[in-house]
Amino acid sequence: MEDTVTDGEGTPAISVVMPTHDVGAWVDECLTSLLHDQDVDLEVVVVDDDSRDDTWTRVSAWAARDPRVRAFQAPGVGGGQARNFGVEMARGEYLAFVDGDDLVPRGAYAAMLASARESGSQMVVGDFVKFSALQTWSPTARWTGFADRVQGTTLVERPQLVRNRACWNRLFRRDFWREEAIAFPSVPRSNDVVPMVTALVAARSIDVVPDLVYLYRERPGGTSMTSQAGAEVGVTSYLSQELLCARLLGPVDGEQLAATYWQMVLDSDAWVHLRKFVRERAAAEDREPSPIPAMVGELLALRRDRSWSRLRPEKQVVYALATLDEAGWARAVLDAFGDGGVTPVAMDPAQALRAALAADPTGLVEPEAMRRFVFSHVVETVAGLTEPLALDDAVALVALAGQRTSWFADPVGGAERPQDTRIREALHDADLEALREVVVQADAVVAADLTVRTDRAVVSVRLPVSMTRADEITLRAFKPGRPQTQRGVSRLRSRDGVWRGTVLASALPTEGTWALELLTAVDGVPVQVPLVIDRSSISLQHGRLGRLTVRGKEDGQVPLTVFRRASAARRAVRALRRRRR
Repeated sequence: MEDTVTDGEGTPAISVVMPTHDVGAWVDECLTSLLHDQDVDLEVVVVDDDSRDDTWTRVSAWAARDPRVRAFQAPGVGGGQARNFGVEMARGEYLAFVDGDDLVPRGAYAAMLASARESGSQMVVGDFVKFSALQTWSPTARWTGFADRVQGTTLVERPQLVRNRACWNRLFRRDFWREEAIAFPSVPRSNDVVPMVTALVAARSIDVVPDLVYLYRERPGGTSMTSQAGAEVGVTSYLSQELLCARLLGPVDGEQLAATYWQMVLDSDAWVHLRKFVRERAAAEDREPSPIPAMVGELLALRRDRSWSRLRPEKQVVYALATLDEAGWARAVLDAFGDGGVTPVAMDPAQALRAALAADPTGLVEPEAMRRFVFSHVVETVAGLTEPLALDDAVALVALAGQRTSWFADPVGGAERPQDTRIREALHDADLEALREVVVQADAVVAADLTVRTDRAVVSVRLPVSMTRADEITLRAFKPGRPQTQRGVSRLRSRDGVWRGTVLASALPTEGTWALELLTAVDGVPVQVPLVIDRSSISLQHGRLGRLTVRGKEDGQVPLTVFRRASAARRAVRALRRRRR
């Protein structure tokens, strides 16, 4: 261990603890942002964790010319112990943490320090953004709780604070940190989530400043910790820390806090780690026993039912399969609903049924969620085939469906499309002949144009001659993945060979995306016909506050959808509520 420079006794306002490891390419820029852009009395305690590049040389040069920099070589291994050692060496009234490859914007520490001194709070939290060579984005833009200045709050009063568990966008009273014996664990990943939750729970008074106080760099290549999140060691490390967080928060009163925490864990943090583990596990040729399935089960045993119920069925199934170490089936489910921005790849319906039957005995997948999963990936998949099922495939499906006929007894949500009804009833009744009948499945019709106005959308299509002979052609709307929402919204009428239908905003009862399709009949059999459109054929003819609009950034041919907004009054009320949280 080596202390390169010290300026003797002194009590700076802030001690900035900076662990470093192979950040030679960025550390000069980081130190510049600390020493040249912060108009506060501070020291920077750099603790180098066995860098193999020129990081130590660069840091030592800074320490030699600026007495505010105190440079140490870490006594142990890992970022956690480096931060802990930096805290031991710190002399400031307040503590801050920074990573050596990131930046602190001008005035950040002054804003947090002013709030802390005015309120006497033990912790101050500020806003942050992430950036890379190509883009900058704000994770907090989707969260409430970070946009307004507040002093003297608590975690229970402002539960959204639990969504942010990084150590670097905040300021702590050093005596508070030491009194609560807060320390960073020596784990390879997620070593700040437990100390941050510990601090949030223990703090009797917390300030929030809307100022931008940290710029987090997404590093290129595979050298950063974030880029290695899918490795089994990283997922194990994360789960070990998340289990501790769940137990820390368990005794804390506050339904909104519990809901916020579990929604974040189940739908975001744990989910991101789990899906990476599942994909890597399924691709591995030789799989050694892993502790992760048992850890996932342990975490789920602590979950709040309300947050779990809000997960889409596919996520519940993947979690259940992960506890069984059924990575192959879990990966197929991930691929089937396109999680993580990948193009969906439909599951073989027999494979989907086997995955459902495997997950069901865990008791984790809620009954209604399981029915929706089976409907989407078995019934709708078979109904969408353009060729009859092979006899062997049909026999296998009937045998599997016979193990849980209750899944096929009734429509999901009380309404379904004609093809879906025939397939569901055939599986319920073990009717091989009906199951193997050629399903009348029309090709998608390309709409000529879609004009979206303030409160209505007009669709124009040129129909094949075979369809124009139908007695009636209805334009229907439904929410994707929710057949129970389907409803007729307009009759198509022909003029000069073009068929048109009008969708009123009032015909769509709830906000969100609505897909449009046609309902007609072929030889007396009801058939729904998908509608697609080229993105360039969509025209918006209203201001930004129209009740209807379209969403999505894809180019080329896309499913025909409209998006119903909330009313202007409702949007204003929601904005006001967010500001008050």
